[in-house]
Amino acid sequence: MKRFLGTFGVCLVLGWAFLFFGGALIFENIWALLVFSALVLTILILLFEGQDRRIEELEVRVQALEELHRAEKEETL
Repeated sequence: MKRFLGTFGVCLVLGWAFLFFGGALIFENIWALLVFSALVLTILILLFEGQDRRIEELEVRVQALEELHRAEKEETL
C-alpha cells in the first residue's frame, strides 16, 4: 500500500506540473482530471512493476529447475 501511495503521489505531482504549464487550458475541471489521470497512471505503473517482479521470480525458478536438470543428468552419466 505504501508503494501505491508513493507512486500515486509522484503521478499526482507530475500531473499537476503538466496541467499548471498549459494543460489546464485544454481541460475545464483541473482537479478532477488531475486525480483521475494520476490514478490511471498509478494503476498502470503498478501493473507493470508487478509483471516485472513476477518475471524475475520466474527466471529464478527456471534457473533452479535447469540446475536440478543438470545435476540429474550428471548423476545418470
